[in-house]
Amino acid sequence: MGIVICEMDLENWMGSLKNVIWNKKLSSIVIPGTHDSGTYCINSNSKRTKLLPDLQCLNPLVGLVGAPWARTQQFSIADQLLYGVRYLDLRVLLDSDDGNMYLVHSFEGGEFWKELEGVSEFVQNHPAEVLILDMNHIYYCNESDMQGMLTKVETMFGSKLCSPPLPGSSVKTYGEMIDSNQTVIVAITEYPEQDNSKYVYKDLKNRFSWLWGSEANVVSPWGNSDDVNQLQENLKKSMAEPRTPDSVHVTQTILTPQTKDVVIGLFEDPSNLEQLAEILNPHLPDWFQEFKKDYNLNIAIVDFLTPTLINQLVNLNLAE
Repeated sequence: MGIVICEMDLENWMGSLKNVIWNKKLSSIVIPGTHDSGTYCINSNSKRTKLLPDLQCLNPLVGLVGAPWARTQQFSIADQLLYGVRYLDLRVLLDSDDGNMYLVHSFEGGEFWKELEGVSEFVQNHPAEVLILDMNHIYYCNESDMQGMLTKVETMFGSKLCSPPLPGSSVKTYGEMIDSNQTVIVAITEYPEQDNSKYVYKDLKNRFSWLWGSEANVVSPWGNSDDVNQLQENLKKSMAEPRTPDSVHVTQTILTPQTKDVVIGLFEDPSNLEQLAEILNPHLPDWFQEFKKDYNLNIAIVDFLTPTLINQLVNLNLAE
């Protein structure tokens, strides 16, 4: 499937393509996203979280060695949105030391509420753009913490929040979301115990009807490979699985470093995630076209996005 790549107004691409995507279900639109979206500011001085083991004598080196493997983006979330990203992968941790929430990937990245304020500003200024905020990992939060967090999210986005489809029904079309002025989807993990959190998703769902489930409504299988060919095989296998109409589907076009990669990276390249992305990302334009043609590509997330990659993804919405 060959397509002519057009230069898109990435900041407003959904509105620009409204005549093309208006009647399409959100699950049938090709949507660019980022992996671990809030890690752009992680560096060797970033606070290590309890998610990393206490290595004692090696602790002084953890930041130098680990941080380059934890940082997955070079642009702020605000800039990612301006570059056309419409799906954000947000890993939220409550820091017991200062009581603040952070976006994390083994190390603390951006402050959660500051980042969300920027997202809210984008939403207010771009009424024709739809966003998916997927909090698929939430660490060290209890029921009270979650009640407080979601109440604040509700206050921040208000009537913009889009409720998930009822069981057996399908996700809304882009046009339905725009007509109802409900352009923000917020999902949280339904299995908090995996993240040392203690809350009951169903109880929160009863209180916050707009809440989506990361596992049920935002399906995001993990390719979990550091090898380009194996990743492609894993992704094809997961995309071939049957999909339910009440969910959107994320394809994680990212390489995952294994322990051996980190060790070898002490002596030779790739020595960080950015270099790993530089190995994979040149393959992605061809993958995206194939995945669109054969597997109905929906959301694709990347490490170290480039405007060129995002533009190529958005252009797939013009393909027959």
